[in-house]
Amino acid sequence: MARERVLFRLFGLPVKASGSWLFLVALVIYSLWQGYFPQQLGPSASWQLNLALSVVGTVGLFASLIAHEMCHSLVARATGMPVAGITLFIFGGVSQLEDEPSTALSEFFMAIVGPLSSVLIGVGFLAVWFVARLWHFPVALLALARYLAMINFVLAAFNSLPAFPLDGGRVLRSVVWAVTDNLRVATRFAATIGSAFGILMIVAGFFTIMTTPGIQIGGIWLIVLGFFLRQAAMGSLQMVILRHNLQGNRVRRFMTMNLVTVPQDLDVQRFVDEYVFHHRFNYYPVVDDDGLLVGLIGSRAPRRVPPERWPVTPVSELMRRADENLILDPDTDAVDALAALRPLDEHRAVVVENGRPVGIVSLSDLLEFLALKIDLTPRRRLR
Repeated sequence: MARERVLFRLFGLPVKASGSWLFLVALVIYSLWQGYFPQQLGPSASWQLNLALSVVGTVGLFASLIAHEMCHSLVARATGMPVAGITLFIFGGVSQLEDEPSTALSEFFMAIVGPLSSVLIGVGFLAVWFVARLWHFPVALLALARYLAMINFVLAAFNSLPAFPLDGGRVLRSVVWAVTDNLRVATRFAATIGSAFGILMIVAGFFTIMTTPGIQIGGIWLIVLGFFLRQAAMGSLQMVILRHNLQGNRVRRFMTMNLVTVPQDLDVQRFVDEYVFHHRFNYYPVVDDDGLLVGLIGSRAPRRVPPERWPVTPVSELMRRADENLILDPDTDAVDALAALRPLDEHRAVVVENGRPVGIVSLSDLLEFLALKIDLTPRRRLR
């Protein structure tokens, strides 16, 4: 997964972008530059004007996407769902919810606000287009307003499909959840519909490519979006099953307890010789003179400094400093631990009691327990 960077913060939420998002930006600009604006403005328009409009149109598109996802995030936060932020990536944008909705009604409101916001934004740009046309504004402005209105209506229509985890699929899940009072049953139903939509998009993409001469970008995108939608639907179902099987278990049940701690003033050379090569653990808690946790260092962290600097570099310069994201209590519920571990680059945290490290828990520890529980539990109990 590409590393995400925070672009800015809005209403206290970070708006991040993955490296794949840049490919989408370039693709949208190129498509508008070579396709939409030349068709709207005609051959008399310069390539510089078409390019400038394409950049502005792309900015407007992603501003609309961010507004769409921000509405999701604000409603989710208002209903008690923790939100990590908004991420832009190759398929657009997504609100990163750290937990499932607490009730069917909260999911309904959180989901429905997305398409409604896109419709309202589309109506706003349509009004700009109407006024601009009425007052005989330049054709370039008319074309830009028409594009932004059209793309928001398309965004609303696509997200309204009853294909989980799209907004329409989440509305469908909320309805089934309200009827059955069972989140797993609702998720399984909605995810199956979402997977079926994904397969239909893949088939439609291949059909478009085979029946239309030339390079069919539209067909390729249908195939890619179909694969993404199917994987997202199945991934969401697996996450609900995972949460169900982990709930009620405490972190102390999964943590590795045979810890080897490292003094913060130890030099990197001795760390490598006496700890990395001797114990062969992947990570080591770093402690102060009183044994209190100050950070976590990986066995490959010494690669960040030249070997000749190892004897004079303390491990405290290479460690990740202990913060609330890196520390878990032994009695933390495994579901909460899962939410805390997933965003971490290391996918592990230090279990601390009275300020002292007593264990390390990793995402793989939780997944291994889940696999074992599913293998040893009758299938009728997992449905």
